[in-house]
Amino acid sequence: MDKREKQPKKRWRPLPLRGTRLGPLLQALLTLALLGGGLYAFVRFGWPVLRDVADRPADISCLGFGTPAPSPSPSPTPVPSPTPVPGTERTIYGVDLSRVQHEILIPEYQYAGDFTVWGHTILFVVGNYTADGTAAFTRAILYDTEARQATYQKLDLSYKSIRHPQMNDKWIVYVDALSSSGGQLRACDRETGENRILKTVHIGLPTLALWEDTVFWIERTGTSRDKLFGCDLNTGESVTLEVFENTDAGVSAVSVGGGKLVYVTGAGAMKTMDLASGESKVDHFGLTVHDPKTDGKITAFLTGYHGEDSDLVYVDERGELVTAAHGAADFALADGAIVYGMLDKTYVYFLDDGATFCLTRPSESAMFLGGGGDFAIWMDVTWRDRDIIEYMHLNDFSADLTETEEP
Repeated sequence: MDKREKQPKKRWRPLPLRGTRLGPLLQALLTLALLGGGLYAFVRFGWPVLRDVADRPADISCLGFGTPAPSPSPSPTPVPSPTPVPGTERTIYGVDLSRVQHEILIPEYQYAGDFTVWGHTILFVVGNYTADGTAAFTRAILYDTEARQATYQKLDLSYKSIRHPQMNDKWIVYVDALSSSGGQLRACDRETGENRILKTVHIGLPTLALWEDTVFWIERTGTSRDKLFGCDLNTGESVTLEVFENTDAGVSAVSVGGGKLVYVTGAGAMKTMDLASGESKVDHFGLTVHDPKTDGKITAFLTGYHGEDSDLVYVDERGELVTAAHGAADFALADGAIVYGMLDKTYVYFLDDGATFCLTRPSESAMFLGGGGDFAIWMDVTWRDRDIIEYMHLNDFSADLTETEEP
């Protein structure tokens, strides 16, 4: 055999790891490299695909339904602005009451009463004690709030007192009252000065409600019978509009405003009559309705008889009942507000936001007298030996805050 015969080539074999000193370390490094690479590939390529699949809406078109559109991502919830305290945007909230409250001084007379407002004029009556120890209101005052000047209004008087006057641009109506009760219902034409007797009143001193050329009132005409009257001031003719029987629980005053006449029926319901159409509406609220007052838009009333248990409630323009105050003794409607007296303070309640303000300064005591238009009227009775009539605007303080103060 030829020694130069080719020998078979030896195959390459990897060096064995086992049994060597570096074998275990190299195996561990290789395993970590494989795991790290797999994790990187999943994060880099696999996870975005899975995330897109989860967010994609399901295709249910094979079931005959449309594929639903994906829901939009919710917008961030806005942070709400702080809720303003009711009334803080009104000038009255921070106004200096000492600058906007004004006194009416009539030093020659001891007493004043029966306040009412027409435009910028406050009408009331004044008087003194008489020989029999009772007060007699013998003069009428017209107080111009713009000029801050009082003038006497001549009104004929056959008996003792001028009571419950009401006015508009053309007329002043009032009761020429006896000392006990009864008297004459009179009207004064403001343009001509003519004064006429409209009707004799036999019992009581009715409260009057004046609308254009007509005056309304409720009068006791029997032991348990009352009548609602209306009188045309141009002709002097009066008619009975309604008769109430068994009204011993208390008769409410009639009110008129905005072309609406409001009064309480013998059954205790509130009746509202549209003077233009003659149509009427009766509301049974299930509670006491006493002395309602209306401006044609809202109607307010007391749920008691002028005591501390009386709530002041009004019917808003939607016909819903709203309680403005608890324990109100009396009230009056003003422009966009209700002014009222409670204990020894006078308050205003604004209809648009329900804000309530105490108009009486902390160191004073007040007796509510009335209101109307942009005014509230009360009497400062802090000292008791001197009654001071005060009034203020409720909304428009422009003249009060711009006037030059005297040194």
